[in-house]
Amino acid sequence: MIFSKIVGVGGYLPPKVVENPQIESMIGVENWIFERTGIRRRHIAEESVVEMGVKALNDAMKNGKIEKFDYLIVASNTPDTLIPGISGRIQRSFGERIGGIDIQAGCSGFIQAMEIADSMIRSGSFSKIGIVGTEKLSGIIDFKDKSVGPLFGDGAGAILMERSDKPGIIANYSRIQGEGYESIIQRSGQLLQMDGKAVFRFAVEAIVEGIEEVLKKADLDIKDVDLFVPHQSNYRIIAKVAEKLNLSIDRFQISIEDHANTAAASVPLAIKDALDLGKIGNSSTVLTVGYGAGLGIAASIFKL
Repeated sequence: MIFSKIVGVGGYLPPKVVENPQIESMIGVENWIFERTGIRRRHIAEESVVEMGVKALNDAMKNGKIEKFDYLIVASNTPDTLIPGISGRIQRSFGERIGGIDIQAGCSGFIQAMEIADSMIRSGSFSKIGIVGTEKLSGIIDFKDKSVGPLFGDGAGAILMERSDKPGIIANYSRIQGEGYESIIQRSGQLLQMDGKAVFRFAVEAIVEGIEEVLKKADLDIKDVDLFVPHQSNYRIIAKVAEKLNLSIDRFQISIEDHANTAAASVPLAIKDALDLGKIGNSSTVLTVGYGAGLGIAASIFKL
């Protein structure tokens, strides 16, 4: 049988850092952001989403010792051009003329891209696929808006997946719903708006659903998972999920303190952090799960 597995993980965070006090001075609070979100700082890009995506993908190729790939999927909610898509502009830096596509699926987009890539590799159509999540959320938010200003940051993450004769990706789960879509929305020509309370309620239930459903598809028990890598949106959301599932918070990768919410880049950046910190390695079983605008839910279980 044909399977797919992750063979390289990379990331890029812009060097410019904005600490909480700078944001808090704009919204008229003190020592509030970390207590409510678990965020201390966020990275703000002066480069484009394409430039960040290229750097993250280069890092993944270097770490995976991969020289080329034959398809590229880019997940982003903040492309700097709507036409053309940014996958071709990222591909241009790698020379090969290959297949590629952009997807926009909120903060769950990267995990949904993993599911797509897994299916494409299992079908036998492609042998190596690059996936990039790249976001410049600072360009679509008002930092003075208390509901969104403290939450978001910029960055890019990437993975490379290739054909394998042993299971790497074990199972995937995803679904979307239109109900409640207006709770996270950016209308044409406007900045991002969010109903924080509604999103919090959806997020907790969505992450629990994603974990439970993908475990069922994988025929695994929650005890079989070495590390949970959730979308990094709010520490309190992750803590609530841990409580509902009777899990120690130590079983979750928490990167939000230094990254803030980087939307489609959130999951690969958190996976990279877990690898760099030695929390996961060869043969580790990892469950990644996210939710996002749409509203969407996605989860994946894989072995490294």
